[in-house]
Amino acid sequence: MNTLVNYAIDKIKRNVDEDCKDGNVGTSERILSVIAGGLILSVGIKQLVKHPITAISGVGLGGALVYRGITGKCTIKAAVEQISKEKDEVTVIEHRYFVK
Repeated sequence: MNTLVNYAIDKIKRNVDEDCKDGNVGTSERILSVIAGGLILSVGIKQLVKHPITAISGVGLGGALVYRGITGKCTIKAAVEQISKEKDEVTVIEHRYFVK
């Protein structure tokens, strides 16, 4: 069991330490995502029997954060960056109505 945990930790360290060429998440964000996701995931697993609905959402959120931290890719951040990069021209037409 101990060697499996050490293997998993070493693999996470290796993936976090590598520069993510295709990713959009920085190194410090990745580390924090893995730590926070691991904590949320462990609490969700512990609460699985007592509060299953809350636990399932915790497991999902924790797993997503761990995945984000390991891969360095965040689809939400990519979508926000794509929206902010698009420069659509907006034409404002002003209508004035005079009431007598």
